[in-house]
Amino acid sequence: MKSKGFVVMVMVIVLILASFQVATAKETIRILAFAQGFAWPELFGPKGTERTELLGKLETEVGARVEIEWGDETAVRQKVLTDLIAGTGRYDILLVGSAQGVQAYGHGKFLEPLDDYFKKHPSKYFDPNDVFGKYLDANRMPPGGPLYALPYYSFGAGIMYRKDLFDKYGLQPPKTTDELMDVLAKLKAGFKKDGMKDIYAVTMRGAPGEEPTLDLGGFVYANAGYPAWFEGGLVTAADIKKNKAKPIFTSDDFKAGFKMFVDICKQYGPPGISSHTWVDMMNTYAAGKAAILMPSAINAYAALGISENPDVKNNTRFAKSPVGPSGKEIQSFWTFSMGINRDSKNKVKAWKVLTYLTGKSAMQAFADRTQWPNVTMKSVMYSDVLVKKYGMEEIKLNEESVADANPYYFPYIPELAEFSDKIGTAASNAIAGKDIDPVLNKLNTWALERMFRGGYYD
Repeated sequence: MKSKGFVVMVMVIVLILASFQVATAKETIRILAFAQGFAWPELFGPKGTERTELLGKLETEVGARVEIEWGDETAVRQKVLTDLIAGTGRYDILLVGSAQGVQAYGHGKFLEPLDDYFKKHPSKYFDPNDVFGKYLDANRMPPGGPLYALPYYSFGAGIMYRKDLFDKYGLQPPKTTDELMDVLAKLKAGFKKDGMKDIYAVTMRGAPGEEPTLDLGGFVYANAGYPAWFEGGLVTAADIKKNKAKPIFTSDDFKAGFKMFVDICKQYGPPGISSHTWVDMMNTYAAGKAAILMPSAINAYAALGISENPDVKNNTRFAKSPVGPSGKEIQSFWTFSMGINRDSKNKVKAWKVLTYLTGKSAMQAFADRTQWPNVTMKSVMYSDVLVKKYGMEEIKLNEESVADANPYYFPYIPELAEFSDKIGTAASNAIAGKDIDPVLNKLNTWALERMFRGGYYD
């Protein structure tokens, strides 16, 4: 018969083990993102719902269970915003993005600043010195301020074009916007002369909503030479408020780039371009119905992966984005970036998972799988798989496009998502046939009222 003391000791051990299991079970790192089946299939499988062996190894290393919740981009953004505002800390790692989230969430201090984590918790997966600096800069809020997110896949501007069609009409990739307009006109005339009715000079995106703004803002920047959204070209909320800078969407500087973007879509794009998203742009190019895709060249790299047209697959080339009258290139810049919830209960473990998700192993897996050169790290951009596919010359051009990019070609203000929606919709309306001046007058009136309501002119 066992002693009473022994029984008590066993019970204590059982309770300790049970409490340890409960505590361990509670340590779960939750991720919220879109791109199910596309992002990190090496961890979550091609359907985004599997628990792979690699995920198990990561969990063992981190000391926590890792779960991911997917949704479409709009739904995910809404969930991110809800969780951050409510302060629940349900999700530890969140989709941020460098053209909406970092501006709003960083300004509101909803995200964990990451700079000190590199010193206190260095990661074997993520070397910031290997990452293109512009991609990190884009995730600082305000510009030059705290780093709030790390980039996964990312891109700068460029032209993807059909070399066979350029050769057919004796054309070279345009280096300036004047040359661009000349090339577009010659392509259109050549197609018409040769009876090629189902192909167009260019495909871009002109759907209502935020999408066109990423590219249209790049045309404005190239024409004006600065982010011509507010007086003085100011890009931070603090500077705009301090100087009481007003919106200048009716100015010649903004209008020139806006009009160029609209005119190119109307004159040289496919029918229905005023409703085209990045998916339509990609599919148009993949089907061989456009000679040029610009300035978000990543969508043509995506098109190569789905195209069944041999002319597209064998003759697509990359060129740097044309330079506008100001001497600045047309911009198009974005990072799929992830940050840590300020209310996360497991920030250090979340950091370990985040640096894996955005680190070299994940980035190389992305390059091996997609064979897109739109990667965050120089070592991966120059990896064998990408150099073999595109050649050293095209890889170098991609690197130059990132080096020459300016992430701050649009303002880094917390209201950026609202502004992007209004500007993109205004462009869509103009592409669809509305006169530009009334469209811009309406846009400027809305912007002025919104900034007054935001307390910028108190």
